[in-house]
Amino acid sequence: MKSSSVKRILAVKPSSLGDILHVFPALELLRRHCPEAELDYLVHPAFAEILDYSPCPISERILFNRKRLGRLTTLVPEFAHLVRELRRRRYDLVIDFQGLTRSAIFAAAAKGGPVVGFARPREPAAKLGYTLKFDVPPGHAVERNVNLVNALFGASDPVPEPLLPENPENAAKLRQLLPGPIPEKLVALLPGSRWKTKTFPPALFAEVIRRIHRETPECAFAIVGTAGDSPAAAEIRQLAGGGVPLFDLTGKTSLGVMMELLRNSRLVLSNDSGPMHAAAALQRPVFGFFGPTDPARTGPYGRIHRIYRSEAPCLGCLKRNCPEEPPACHRLDAARIADDCNQTLATGE
Repeated sequence: MKSSSVKRILAVKPSSLGDILHVFPALELLRRHCPEAELDYLVHPAFAEILDYSPCPISERILFNRKRLGRLTTLVPEFAHLVRELRRRRYDLVIDFQGLTRSAIFAAAAKGGPVVGFARPREPAAKLGYTLKFDVPPGHAVERNVNLVNALFGASDPVPEPLLPENPENAAKLRQLLPGPIPEKLVALLPGSRWKTKTFPPALFAEVIRRIHRETPECAFAIVGTAGDSPAAAEIRQLAGGGVPLFDLTGKTSLGVMMELLRNSRLVLSNDSGPMHAAAALQRPVFGFFGPTDPARTGPYGRIHRIYRSEAPCLGCLKRNCPEEPPACHRLDAARIADDCNQTLATGE
């Protein structure tokens, strides 16, 4: 495709948080190929705020309200409204990074030029909505998205490392949440996750930060997550003990404020979750705990991260629930993790 002919692009990847962040390097590559093009994005309302951190400006955010589309009483009017929004502009290029049947339907509903997608999408029926299909090699989601753009333009560019813009308003809100200046050596804790099997025990987080604090007493810690993560945060606080400087920010931050906290963290302790990918996108070292999922495909992208897995024979099972309690994959060495964190805090490596 000739990039000079592309004036307006629609990117389709409505959710989830991690999936959207995995598209950001591909958006940066699109900007390099089509520097004059305007970019619109089809996004779930719950994740629209993360587009403030896109490496290239988003002109229009078209909201994909999955809840309304999933109700019989609101399906028809919401579907009609979304199609009208998609057809209100003419696109020279539509790219479906999601690879689902529903995402392909709405990509195809947009008015204008070719609809681009994977030759082997997550749902095979999605291919019916594409006018251009490209076979990209298996690998990490970030690489697949970048390789889709490369295939479209006949290029072989490496994965970009875009710098995500700072949001001064969110940075100011973060400072209001903390009792004083942002600590120089701040460690963020992300104890939440959507799957029970991906949610490692609060006792592991507490033991790691106790050991970090013993060797690096000037370090402070902040627990970030939704209100649903507050019970885990309370347990971490209790198990860590009163001598560890620990801020519980669960349920108190928007996506944007969370991004600014992660940006100001020296490193991040995390389960496999959307916020983990936010830290990786901000190029903060992630110390990630993995069991049922494969970090080679959905882990934090980049060379600065460390992954911890047990020796359980069932690793990568992709099960949301485990018949074993506690799951064998949750047995990690807190001392080893803490030693690695203290080395990074001391040397920056």
